[in-house]
Amino acid sequence: MRQEPLETLKQSVLAYIDDFIHRADNPGPFLLKKEHTLRVCREICSLGKHLALPGDQMIAAEAAALLHDIGRFRQYEEYSTFLDKISKDHAALGLEEIEKENMLANCSEETGDLIKKAVQYHNAADLPEEENGAALFLIRMLRDADKLDIWRVVTSHYLSPETDNKQAINLGLEDDGKLSGQAVDALCREQFVRSHMIKRLNDLKLMQISWIFDLNFSWSITRAKKENFIGIIVSTMPRSKELDTGLKHVYAYMDTHEKNLSKG
Repeated sequence: MRQEPLETLKQSVLAYIDDFIHRADNPGPFLLKKEHTLRVCREICSLGKHLALPGDQMIAAEAAALLHDIGRFRQYEEYSTFLDKISKDHAALGLEEIEKENMLANCSEETGDLIKKAVQYHNAADLPEEENGAALFLIRMLRDADKLDIWRVVTSHYLSPETDNKQAINLGLEDDGKLSGQAVDALCREQFVRSHMIKRLNDLKLMQISWIFDLNFSWSITRAKKENFIGIIVSTMPRSKELDTGLKHVYAYMDTHEKNLSKG
C-alpha cells in the first residue's frame, strides 16, 4: 500500500464517519470514536517510528488504526451502546463494513488481509495462536496503540467526568463503590481481567489496569508510566488490602517488563 491510497482511505473513512455524526440526534459518542481513531493513528505512527519500520509497514499500520474501530459507528447507531456483550462484537461489525464499503480496494490482497486480521483481533481477549510474522506484529502494534489512547480517554473522563459521554465511556455500569474479588484476584495473578468478571464500574477500571499485562512493546509501558495512566485510575477507586496487593504486582510487572518486552 502506498501513501496515495492511504490518503484516499483516510478521506473515505472520515466521510463514512461524518455521515453517522451528521444524522445522529446525539453526535457525542460518534465524535468520541472519531477522535479516538485519529489519535490511535498518531500513537501507532509514533510506535512505528520508534521501531524504525520501513515505509510500507508504517502505511499498513496507519491504515489498520484508521479502520480498527470502524464497526463502532454502526454498533452505536443500531444498539446505542459500545458494550459488545449486549450488542455485537465491534470488530466483527468492522469487518462487515470494510467489505460492504470496499474500503481496502486500493491495496494489495496481501496487505488487505494483514489489515483485516489486525482489525479482527485488536479487541480480542488473547493474541491469536494461529498467527505469526507480519500479521501478529501488526496486531500487537494496533493493540498497544489502541490501549494507550483508551487510557488517555478514560483517565481524562474519570478526573473530569463528561456528562455527554458518561454512558459511552462507563458502558452504563453502576459506580457502587465496590470491587469484584474475581477481578482483583486477576491482578494478583498478573492476568487480564476478563469481560465476564465485570459487574460494576470499578471492575471495568480493574480491567483497564490489567491491560498493562497485555502490552507488547517496552515503548508502550514507558508511555503508560510517563502518563501515569494506572496511578490516575487507581486514584478514583476505593482502596483495600486486596487491591493494594494486586497493584504491587502491576507496578512490579511494569518495572520488570519495561526493558524486557519486544523492541521490534
